[in-house]
Amino acid sequence: MKILLVKAPSTMHVVQIPIGLGYLSSYLRSKLKDVEIEILDCLLKRYNHHQFSAYVREKRPDIVGVTAFSMEIESALRCCEIVKDYSKNIITVVGGPHATNEPGEVLSNRCVDFIFRSEAEVAFYEFIKEIENGKDFYKVPNLGYKENGKQFFNPIKAIENLDDLPMPDYELMHFERYPKTYIMKYYPSGCVITSRGCPFPCTYCSARQMSGDKFRSRSSRNIIEEIRYLKERYHIKEFQIWDDNFTLNKKRVHDFCELLEKEKINLKWWCPNGLRLETLDAELIRRMKQTGLYSIAIGIESGSEKIQRDMKKNLHLEKIREVITLGNQYGIRMQGFFIIGYPTETREDILKTIKLAKELPLKRASFLLFQPLAGSEIYKQLKEQGKLQGIDLSKTEYSKPSLVPEGLSGMKELIHLHRKAILEFYLRPKILFRFMLENLSIDQLKELWVMIRKYILKR
Repeated sequence: MKILLVKAPSTMHVVQIPIGLGYLSSYLRSKLKDVEIEILDCLLKRYNHHQFSAYVREKRPDIVGVTAFSMEIESALRCCEIVKDYSKNIITVVGGPHATNEPGEVLSNRCVDFIFRSEAEVAFYEFIKEIENGKDFYKVPNLGYKENGKQFFNPIKAIENLDDLPMPDYELMHFERYPKTYIMKYYPSGCVITSRGCPFPCTYCSARQMSGDKFRSRSSRNIIEEIRYLKERYHIKEFQIWDDNFTLNKKRVHDFCELLEKEKINLKWWCPNGLRLETLDAELIRRMKQTGLYSIAIGIESGSEKIQRDMKKNLHLEKIREVITLGNQYGIRMQGFFIIGYPTETREDILKTIKLAKELPLKRASFLLFQPLAGSEIYKQLKEQGKLQGIDLSKTEYSKPSLVPEGLSGMKELIHLHRKAILEFYLRPKILFRFMLENLSIDQLKELWVMIRKYILKR
């Protein structure tokens, strides 16, 4: 059996290793002997759909599995259409966040045979067994399928012990081919996921739908083995923790830091995906710094206490200042994530966010325009209110407004405030020059210029 796992063509400017497909591949290869698996990252290869079609015709797979965020779903469905145009006998499967949050919509596409919701490693293996033996698809957890014109969605089952999963299939992902991006300080850089699940109720986020609300984590020994492998095999100079909630269990982080030292890993590391601010304290920050941590991203989102409550983020502004200042004092590069254009915001709320971002000792800040993520609480509210009519989720980008808050006069004002946030934060000499000099290569500067044109100039 030949299985092709695909990251669909996209206009996304940052090429990141598809670690989810790597986990899927490694688990299948650990369980199945008579299977041939390939991972095709169309972003890495810069493939368009025509080139994807040629690849499928050359490889002639039996199963094609495509993963997609909402912003990529149109491209993913086009991939399925291309596969079926070539051969209706090839099985098409779609997974990832959009299939998890809008399963009926995805499965209704005539070229999609199956979908997976949430985690797919163990479930995909069970799926393959049923294809080979019984085709009793009702037995396969997390699977969505069609039978006699009806859709069926099996219950979602989470993987309790993450140590049961082998490390991602770095060989099939071609780890060494991934370029240095502007978010990296040291290169090569490894990307590691140490936990899954999010118990927090933030209204704008759909992470809980994808990985569940129960926090599950790998053991420190298991994580260290993967980092050591990346260091010895690919000579990484840093590793990134991609978790949603890496510091939720402080004891686990202390144990991890202790083992990092004991095993003499000696690598720089950081947390680019955002840590929960209320999980951090002086002792934890100091300990992580001692073991090589050089940067932390924090999801701050808003400088307005009202919007903090609306988002169910519920961060107190004084606590934000305290933790950001603390990290800065320990010499850690602090970065903040902010959302501009949340549906209940006014101009005054956004100005408070800009003011807070400039007051805090942040070295970097990301100002993302609000997008209604499928599966999130605010998405469901907006849909019920009829406010998402005409919005195509596959066309949304964090650089383009999709929805104007009722407290603003219109799209032009929202774009103006977004540009204002970026320019006023970065065009301060102490921020701009430090950012430009922070190990930015020619390729990174080119990538940064693409972002500037996209987010600021092309408005």
